[in-house]
Amino acid sequence: MRADRGILITLEGIDGAGKTTVARMLRKRFPDFVFTREPTDGPLGEMARRASGFEQLFLFMADHANHLRSCILPSINSGEVVVSDRYIDSRVAYQGALLRRTISMEWIYELHRPWSLMPDLTLLFRIDPSVALMRCKNRGATSIFEMEALLRDVSGNFEILASREPERFVIINAEREISEVAERAASEIERFIQQNERQLGS
Repeated sequence: MRADRGILITLEGIDGAGKTTVARMLRKRFPDFVFTREPTDGPLGEMARRASGFEQLFLFMADHANHLRSCILPSINSGEVVVSDRYIDSRVAYQGALLRRTISMEWIYELHRPWSLMPDLTLLFRIDPSVALMRCKNRGATSIFEMEALLRDVSGNFEILASREPERFVIINAEREISEVAERAASEIERFIQQNERQLGS
């Protein structure tokens, strides 16, 4: 962590893991933070949600590039703490599963590396796909991503990503009560910020 920039924290996990609910709870806990999400609600994000295949991947990336330019980089460069509900890892995990017959997760990851900004801390909400799918059904959600076989592939991809960068990822049990999950997430964020403040002050 450099002293001249802020902190980028990302929340990751499969559909039904509770990330978005936790993000809303964290917003109340940390009112001075910048909260955002991917895909965004802008035109590119909406187009990406309706697309498929390679078109969807590159629309997600275009939305990400615009998000970086308009929100994340200005906030980080101003010394803010930014919390994003989904980020690069979701794209790698989901598109890596959907397009696995033609491209690899590594290929998607490397597409981002030269120009994007990697997170300082990623909280990965771990949940069994069958439990996550039941949550999705209970809330009446409908999405092409909410199929158990696909969610298992995506969950496996997230685990691979976390195993490759254990210093960045913190695994959180998302099957517990949502208040407990949110409290664990808040504690990890506070711990990370305090740790970096000590390093900068040393």
